[in-house]
Amino acid sequence: MIDTQAITKSISEKISLKPLSNGSYQVIAPFFHEDGDMLDIFLRKDGDHLQLCDFGTTLMRLSYQFDINTDNKNKILSKILINNGVKDLGGNFVLDTDVNTFLDDLLQYQMTIAKVSNMDILRKEYVSSMFFEYFSSFIVEELGSPFHRIERNYRPTNERGFETDFAILDNETKPVYLMGIRSDLHASRATAFCLRMSADPRNSLSIAVHENPDSLSKRDRDALTNAVYKQYTSLDDFKAEGPKVIAKHIAA
Repeated sequence: MIDTQAITKSISEKISLKPLSNGSYQVIAPFFHEDGDMLDIFLRKDGDHLQLCDFGTTLMRLSYQFDINTDNKNKILSKILINNGVKDLGGNFVLDTDVNTFLDDLLQYQMTIAKVSNMDILRKEYVSSMFFEYFSSFIVEELGSPFHRIERNYRPTNERGFETDFAILDNETKPVYLMGIRSDLHASRATAFCLRMSADPRNSLSIAVHENPDSLSKRDRDALTNAVYKQYTSLDDFKAEGPKVIAKHIAA
């Protein structure tokens, strides 16, 4: 038998509130930075509401080693906060809470603070996860100027499972299908789509844009190579050469 009462008591004894002179409380809990310092978490009252906050200490601490000085870094920070329901009030990270949800909110808040504190690591992961956002933005914002009929999540045959990320349909007899490839799953779906469209009588152009082709298994990479008409090994390569290839295909 597991002594659940002893475990519950042990947990409750690890969390306490220390009153401060400004009327708020410091949350004393076993949540630590990598160097062993405790996370700065406070509980304050805002009108009739309770709030967890950090009084700007997280950004101050982060600034010693990592500057949030670019749009991309600000996007990463905003994404972390929004995903966790935390507000940025002039550098003070705030999460509303109440007596009934305090423990759940505290765990969520400390996780958010820990993520922000490790933004240098998260930045690399986030840049990778932003591949499809960058891919989509380029197609909509940049290709939307020379080409005027662009469809997102397009199904040429209306069959479920055979869908391309984008289609350029300025010339309906010569459609262009654009597919972002970030994993084996994306590669296999793109392969299936290209094989299905090989039976289409229209003169279509299928293009696969990779985040990193070396991350794919050899099987899926080879299958896609045999099925798709053209591939770009990076988004930058596609940006440089893709528009000219697409324009030439549509006009030919």
